[in-house]
Amino acid sequence: MRETNTVIVGAGPAGITAALYLKRANANFLWLEKGAPGGKLLNISEVDNYPGLPHQDGFSLATNLLKSAYDAGAKIETLEVERIQKEGDTYIVSTNKESIRCKTVLVATGLANLPTIPGEKEFFGRGVSYCATCDGPLLKNKIAVVYGNGERVLEEGLYLANIVKRLYLLCPSETYQGDETLLKTLKEKENVTYLPSSRILSIQGDFRVTSIRYSSKDKEHALETNMVFPFAGERSAIQFLSALPVVMEKGYIVVDDKNMSSIPGLFAAGDIVKKRLRQVVTAASDGAIASTGILSYLHSLKRDAK
Repeated sequence: MRETNTVIVGAGPAGITAALYLKRANANFLWLEKGAPGGKLLNISEVDNYPGLPHQDGFSLATNLLKSAYDAGAKIETLEVERIQKEGDTYIVSTNKESIRCKTVLVATGLANLPTIPGEKEFFGRGVSYCATCDGPLLKNKIAVVYGNGERVLEEGLYLANIVKRLYLLCPSETYQGDETLLKTLKEKENVTYLPSSRILSIQGDFRVTSIRYSSKDKEHALETNMVFPFAGERSAIQFLSALPVVMEKGYIVVDDKNMSSIPGLFAAGDIVKKRLRQVVTAASDGAIASTGILSYLHSLKRDAK
């Protein structure tokens, strides 16, 4: 069994930044990613809100971020983490090929969008988006649909309402599981239409999305739209933590100001963390904070061992 001080799980913006910081600190760590490095950036058509690098497509930004980590000497290993267990003061990270013992773990796996609507997967990047702050600016004087019943729907909707000509909020239940103040603010906006107890049946279009079909009160309806933001199938990709009593809130990992979870030595960064804003720049910030938190924690272990 290999041993190391830290295992980073995930190679999106948070994982990349953490790897860069740890490598520059000459830390001993392994960096694991089950798929293509870059995270959700690989599927974003344009990123306009990353300081210093305007008007980049997600793939190019991911390439630039990865180059920084690679140039520092960091290396990614293609391994899928299946289970993480605590054993005394250490962690056992079990992958599809081997197990690794370490003192700290950084979980930076992001959120997995599980397409549940016919047409959702097919039109991704062509009228289906999971990031209002990324694609919202493209919708000036256009129509958008936000679908789901969590607080993120309200947050994304509030952002879009200040840009689009018409915003439709479709909620599969009678009300949202989120901040009532946000919902009230949205309902008061003249360009927002709230459709509770409504389920999207399909997303339709030619090359790009042109409309949706949805059901409400046992009747089917058609609705023209330029973009759909479906959040009904979004899940945190952390099934491998099931053996650990991690404190969660609404599906997100609760962390402290060093991005450490409720379990000593287990850190989290990026979209899986409970926070107000989920963007590339905040994920990178999380990675930087978590890496310095990890270094501080490892130093405390050495100090306590003396």
